[in-house]
Amino acid sequence: MVCPLAAALNAENNQPETTRNHMPTESLSLKAFRKSLRMMGRNLLPWLFAVLVTSILGSLVQSTVNIVSVLQMGAYANWRDWQRTILHDLLSFAPFYGLLVGVAFLFAFPTALWLTRKWPGLRSILLGGSGAVGLAVAFVFANEMAAIPTLIAATRHVNGFIAMLATGVIGAWVFARTSGKPEFRAQKGFTWTHLAFPIVVLAAAFALHVSMRPERLRAIDDYPLENYRVAIVVKGLEYPWSMEQLPDGRRLVAERTGDIRIIDGEGALLKQPLGGVPEVVFGVQGGLLDMELSPHFEQDRTIFLSYACGSVEASNLCVGRGELKGDELQNFHRIFQAEPLTDTTVQFGSRIVFLPDDTLVVSVGDGFDFREEAQDLSNHIGKLVRLHMDGSVPDDNPFVGQADKRPEIYSYGHRNPQGLYYDPDSGRLYESEHGPYGGDEVNIIEPGVNYGWPLATEGINYPGSYITPHDQLEGLRGPINHWTPSIAPSGMTIYKGDGFPEFNGDLLVSGLAGRGVFRLNLEDGELVADQRLFHELNRRVRDVIVGDEGELYLLTDSASGEIIRIDPTDDIGAD
Repeated sequence: MVCPLAAALNAENNQPETTRNHMPTESLSLKAFRKSLRMMGRNLLPWLFAVLVTSILGSLVQSTVNIVSVLQMGAYANWRDWQRTILHDLLSFAPFYGLLVGVAFLFAFPTALWLTRKWPGLRSILLGGSGAVGLAVAFVFANEMAAIPTLIAATRHVNGFIAMLATGVIGAWVFARTSGKPEFRAQKGFTWTHLAFPIVVLAAAFALHVSMRPERLRAIDDYPLENYRVAIVVKGLEYPWSMEQLPDGRRLVAERTGDIRIIDGEGALLKQPLGGVPEVVFGVQGGLLDMELSPHFEQDRTIFLSYACGSVEASNLCVGRGELKGDELQNFHRIFQAEPLTDTTVQFGSRIVFLPDDTLVVSVGDGFDFREEAQDLSNHIGKLVRLHMDGSVPDDNPFVGQADKRPEIYSYGHRNPQGLYYDPDSGRLYESEHGPYGGDEVNIIEPGVNYGWPLATEGINYPGSYITPHDQLEGLRGPINHWTPSIAPSGMTIYKGDGFPEFNGDLLVSGLAGRGVFRLNLEDGELVADQRLFHELNRRVRDVIVGDEGELYLLTDSASGEIIRIDPTDDIGAD
């Protein structure tokens, strides 16, 4: 039996005007490659046809993979949801995919044509293979450039990856069919017009993709905070993630690279870091992350750490504890490890907060490539977990004693929760989490509740395709605030102090991509106003902390991170 796709790829050999298969065999020389480039230059219209077909098919595959994933998690998608998703992805994702495909084919097709000079009888196979190989290389390159595990969501799993490569094979078939016909070929030799054509096409695809990116759903006002003074109190920190003040006046700062730095009572950064810190997996977003003092620190001297553990090939979030003795962390031991391990080093979540009953809540991210696991209660991915200080499970956790459900789980349906704050006055536990492109959230956490990811979100995949057709669903808890485009929220606190009385009771959320601190004015847990502070500093703010005298400390995220102190003053503006 003859494979239909192989038969289709070979059909162009029977065209009268196509005689390449009868060409004499040539060596794979540089001269032969230049001939192949010139041949490609005369076949740019077939290249365009191939790009268009591949882009449309790839968009349909992407839409189908995402909606099927939603259906497999138990949600619904009616015919209207399918239509809306497919149309959106054709307008937003297909141009991006076309840009990727176009560049891949500009390299892949000339290479295949060059190889056919040596093996003319394999022209169809070589072109078809070049379409798949070119796309595979493009996917790997795009992932490396984007610094994320998988840019094209459909390629996270083998079936989707193969389906996307198949679109490249079909595109190559279109090129093979049309490149042999005189009506689709330029009759003159290579000119600068030939070079301009793909550039214009790819630029148009990029412009269309950008024009379809979601606009800001709600304007964010930059708060005109006039009476404040800025001082950089510490410099030279490597990707600081969290800070704690000790009763003796010293401060500890956790650097993502794996050190805990000591700032003495005079504000000087000591050269020697704290000893006894566990080894961490540092890379992309992994490393040493949150740090939290025991509620009874003055008695037990215990510090809790969250960190990426395992290896680059198999890692996840761990939580451990040790006792501070002088400048060393002693008796450090692990009390929790999120399972299963994953092969990505991103989106660990990792914030720690204590509740009034001395239990601790820890946020665990979804590892980027494993978003569906956030709805699966048999693992810790995309969850908040609640533990006793020794790592044991509280008896009143919502899923204790239920089959196939992890007893540590406190809430689920989270993406990358990097902020937690418990407000003793209201009894509310606030959480902030990163969405993908848009859909960053602030939630009020209650035990056993499903917060929706990835069944419902305001965000979309980075290349523009829908993750789900739903921004809300019955039975899922929605956020009290969300941001599109993303601000990348991280640490958070509620302001209580005399320095900035207008902020009292407001939730302050640090923004990495948002480069500032976002002030949420809340009434009974409902959003009244959302404003950005300190935008003029132009810093990626990892955490915001309220000092003993009402001053604010900002922890900035960079290889040369800083601690910035902000005080009220009668002077106008920032120093």
